[in-house]
Amino acid sequence: MWTRRGFGLAAGAASATAALGARAQEALTPEQRFFQEGRYLPHYLELKENAAAGDETARQMLGQYASFLGDEQTALAASEKPPRPGLQRPDLEGAESRDALDAIVEGAARTSVVILNEAHNISAHRNFAGRVARALRPPGYDWFAAETFIPRQQAPAPSITLYRAGMPFIADFGWYSRDPVYAETVREAARLGYRFADYEQAWDQNAPEGSGWEAEVAAREQAQADNLIANILRPNPGAKVFVYVGYSHAMEKPGRGGTWFAARLKERTGIDPLTIEQSSNWPALNPAHDAPHVAAVLERFDPGDSIVVSKDGLSIASRDYAGQMDLSVFHPRRAEVAGRPGWLAADPLRQPVEVIVPAFEGPALLQAMRVAEGTAGIPADHVLLRDGQTRATLLLHPGFYALRLELASGIQPAWGLVEVKAAADG
Repeated sequence: MWTRRGFGLAAGAASATAALGARAQEALTPEQRFFQEGRYLPHYLELKENAAAGDETARQMLGQYASFLGDEQTALAASEKPPRPGLQRPDLEGAESRDALDAIVEGAARTSVVILNEAHNISAHRNFAGRVARALRPPGYDWFAAETFIPRQQAPAPSITLYRAGMPFIADFGWYSRDPVYAETVREAARLGYRFADYEQAWDQNAPEGSGWEAEVAAREQAQADNLIANILRPNPGAKVFVYVGYSHAMEKPGRGGTWFAARLKERTGIDPLTIEQSSNWPALNPAHDAPHVAAVLERFDPGDSIVVSKDGLSIASRDYAGQMDLSVFHPRRAEVAGRPGWLAADPLRQPVEVIVPAFEGPALLQAMRVAEGTAGIPADHVLLRDGQTRATLLLHPGFYALRLELASGIQPAWGLVEVKAAADG
């Protein structure tokens, strides 16, 4: 019941608010919804619309972002095209192939830094990074550093350096790690006992404004090398480090417009890192669009798993990276399994879980959220659904998960729980 005094206080508060005036508010953009609410669809739909209208920046960004949603058709189409006329296949007569992980572990034994690259629109590369981290842990690799991790900021800002197994893996740790495949790679690394570090260029390490592209590249690559030394190597003598980068950052020699991170790290420390290329080797959606070196390797060896190829002691690689890195990994072309990427289904630690999808309208994502992380974490897996789809298959590591739908209108409440046991547990 309202008392006379209570009514007076409420009226006074209302009068004070009216006197101050309501503060103007701006609607969140689709990109801001992604950062603030963990919603993937609004930004994805906006990028698709703008790309279709001819916006080149949106088209390029869509390739990266579509990989976050598992939309491989869109992600790969952004960069896939027929080979340039006149490009010749390499002569593989006498060439040899080896299991990629075996070659990486062997090479890692001769150094203390392993650097693997990715193409930013290929989620499968992040899954392979997880397999590499898994393989490097027994021989003592204990640090995981990634280009995507946001440089540390003043407390209490989130920092990847504080992340440990069982904590929510949140969007604020990095950009590409918002891909659930990438997030699961880092979660698994934490379970294996890796410690984490950022090394990306900070704002105060930028080249002076107007310096030009080459100067900007040089400033960033030097900052990355300096930061990895400062954040891991100097305070942790004896550290063994797995570093995950994009594209040319893994180059050990000058080329492609600059002297890149791996070359600068080698020069500064005297450590000869094991450098691994995979960014230019992914099979195209249309086999006719395979790069010549990829087509030659797949035709010659027909691999069942990821391989490296060498001839006369030299690694077979794309023309852009030949002679620039120690190993070049080629991945097999795999058919989809239950509507999911074959490369993800082939991971022995993931289990297929078919679920019944509640009725929905419009675009939708079926998401599996780790129960221990609540709603704060990146999904462990999600599937972009077709209109009217009633069943879908998730591919999940062992654990407990809540199932929910994200629609264009918002994230729906979770409706079910599933437990996934390790394969050996039945």
